[in-house]
Amino acid sequence: MTLSYRRSPLQIIFSWLFLCLLITGCSSQPSAQYNADYDFVDISSYSLFPRHHEFNDVQRLSDFQRNRIELAIEHAMDELAFSYTEQDEADVVVSYFLVQTSLQELKNYNRKVKACLICTEKEQRSLNRKIRTDMLIIDLISTSNMRSVYRQSSPLKMKPKNTSDENRQLIIEAVQESLLDLSRLRANSK
Repeated sequence: MTLSYRRSPLQIIFSWLFLCLLITGCSSQPSAQYNADYDFVDISSYSLFPRHHEFNDVQRLSDFQRNRIELAIEHAMDELAFSYTEQDEADVVVSYFLVQTSLQELKNYNRKVKACLICTEKEQRSLNRKIRTDMLIIDLISTSNMRSVYRQSSPLKMKPKNTSDENRQLIIEAVQESLLDLSRLRANSK
């Protein structure tokens, strides 16, 4: 079974808007949390955790939700000229967390991505300070030490009355916004 991905006129417009944001945004400071010692220019390939990977046990999401988020990540990374490869060959693994109501799931996720190795409760609160319910967190995890080197969170603003297409578009926009600083970091590292 082959899947074809045709772009609708609306997707083309959003891609152009995203590209314009990338170009105009390169002069501003990144708002993402990132490891300043990491050389983002060296990133050329990425991977996602496979569905059966223990990492995905941290948060219970439906396959439908995971598909929407992962397709948006793949599309955005493709727009940034990264190539998808197997995890053992990738420079980074892109991880995501959909903030819902469980603070414990978020703490477990933070431990998995090593966002804060030995956090006190105060440090954990500081790490989660800007994070609210209905946000999407994107982490880039270095494959050399399996630790997050880049984190950005974006609000989704999904409402129960939204259609599936509206929610899909909100996820696409959140992923694009989350990865916007990555292109700035790559440009500033050169």
